[in-house]
Amino acid sequence: MFKWNYKSQIEHMADFKVAKLEFVINWIGQAGFVFKTAEDAVVCLDPYYSNCLERYEGPSARRMWYNKFKITNFHPDLVLCSHDHLDHTDPETLPLLYAHSDAIFAGPPSSVEHIRRMRMSDERLQELQMGETYRIKDLTYRAVFADHTEDSVGFIFEIEGVKVYFTGDTSLNERLYEQAGVDVLIACVNGKYGNLTMEEAIVLHKKLESKLLIPMHYDLIPSNTVDINRFVHLCEQEGIHHLIMDVEQHYYFKKTGEQIEVRQQASTF
Repeated sequence: MFKWNYKSQIEHMADFKVAKLEFVINWIGQAGFVFKTAEDAVVCLDPYYSNCLERYEGPSARRMWYNKFKITNFHPDLVLCSHDHLDHTDPETLPLLYAHSDAIFAGPPSSVEHIRRMRMSDERLQELQMGETYRIKDLTYRAVFADHTEDSVGFIFEIEGVKVYFTGDTSLNERLYEQAGVDVLIACVNGKYGNLTMEEAIVLHKKLESKLLIPMHYDLIPSNTVDINRFVHLCEQEGIHHLIMDVEQHYYFKKTGEQIEVRQQASTF
């Protein structure tokens, strides 16, 4: 079971400064991430803050831990959903973010339609077109192919000259290899419901020749997790540069030459 003994840095997002040429990634569990840039763009991916999976699937889907930050104190500019499953387009989390921020909510058609049924204004909804590039301040993003549901997507982000590929939920498919040249690969590793196994995430990392591999989609739902220590062992055997992120903690990313530098910001709150 996941445990922590430090304070969340999500609620204090506005107090953390990001220098030019850097950006922050913060993991909020499962497939949820928050990005912050030097121009103060705050982008949230697939936030799963509730426990709604248990209500549909029973005790085996009960959360192993809960987020520390108060969602009323979190104010993203953009919320992206990769597909219309409850832990990615959460019908209990998204209305709270809508009520307590001015965020735009974007994703593939099925996610946007689900969000629309939550009675959100069309002015704050954006249906993403595959391959089209969008911009928010100093961050660009585009939806790319994912092999999961009918219109699932992953995302390619470009920030300060760094290309970050978030796979979303996906199985291994040759179309994923089209994203060659990414710097940072954030990949699902749970190996269930058609998702990449640890070994397949490593295969994808090698095919793309990415510089850093970050695993996701583990250590939250008992029936849908893996032992991440085994992933670490596999990466060490292969000599793969990888990062196991602590939850709700800021990691600063910067590209120096061809290398990706990462440092963790100590919590001072």
